[in-house]
Amino acid sequence: MAQPGNSLFRRIRNVKSSLDNAEQSFLDNKDIRGELDLMLAEAELKNLRKKKDVPWSWNRQLLAGCIAVLLVLAGVGGWYFARGHYKQRARAAAPPVVDTANVAGATALPEAAKQQESKAVATPEQAKDAVTEHSKEQNQSQVSISKADMRKLVQSARVELSNSK
Repeated sequence: MAQPGNSLFRRIRNVKSSLDNAEQSFLDNKDIRGELDLMLAEAELKNLRKKKDVPWSWNRQLLAGCIAVLLVLAGVGGWYFARGHYKQRARAAAPPVVDTANVAGATALPEAAKQQESKAVATPEQAKDAVTEHSKEQNQSQVSISKADMRKLVQSARVELSNSK
């Protein structure tokens, strides 16, 4: 803490000694040396007025560091909270697990596997049907535009694109 005040006193002493040197040089008829010492004292005085030692500069850096650490901690905490929140949501949205051993017995499992294999064989055909039905639904939900309106729309788009260059 004594360092910033000490530096200020040292700088004031330097100004005082420069003024004393300038006075002595003018008394000894060394005008050039006196002018140089006087300019040095003036420059140091201006520098003293411009730059004041800021004892709180390290506090600003410390405050900035603390804020950065708090932001990081808040982000990590929010991430942990959100991760737990989404896990709970996923558990709530997941279908309930059914114990197949208690429901159908051990003999039902091979039959279920055979049924799934037969469904897997029919799946590509069903997938094609589903795709065509979906595309028909999309076509029905789309808006139809007449050819004249389409031309006007294309022309206006050309004008806009040419004006944007």
